[in-house]
Amino acid sequence: MSIVETNVIDIIAVPDWQPESVLLIISDHLEWGNKAQQGEHLLLLQEKINTYIAFIESGELLESYPPANGKNPKICINGLYELPEQGKFFIDRVTEVLKGVGIGMEFVLDANEAIRNM
Repeated sequence: MSIVETNVIDIIAVPDWQPESVLLIISDHLEWGNKAQQGEHLLLLQEKINTYIAFIESGELLESYPPANGKNPKICINGLYELPEQGKFFIDRVTEVLKGVGIGMEFVLDANEAIRNM
C-alpha cells in the first residue's frame, strides 16, 4: 500500500510512546521531480488525505480499529523524499485546516524520525 492507492488506508496504529493518539500513516515513496510532476504528486496526496479524513469522520476508523476509541487521530505522511516548497505550503495549509476539526497532521522523511518527534 502507498500513496498511489488513494482509496486505501496504509497503516493504523496506537503507538506506545503516544497512547493518546491513533496514527493513520500514508506511505509516500514517490519523488517530487519537476513542477508538473510535483502537481501530480500533490493531487495524489490530496486524494489520499481526503480518503483518510473521510475514514475518520465517517466513524469507519472506530468500526474497523476499536483501539482508536477515545484517541486523537493524526495523519502522518511518511515520505521518502524531502518536500519541495509547493509541498511544504500544501502540508502547512492542510495541517491548519485539519487542526480546526480535531485531526493532527505531519510530514516526516522516515519512520524513525516520526518516532523521535512524537
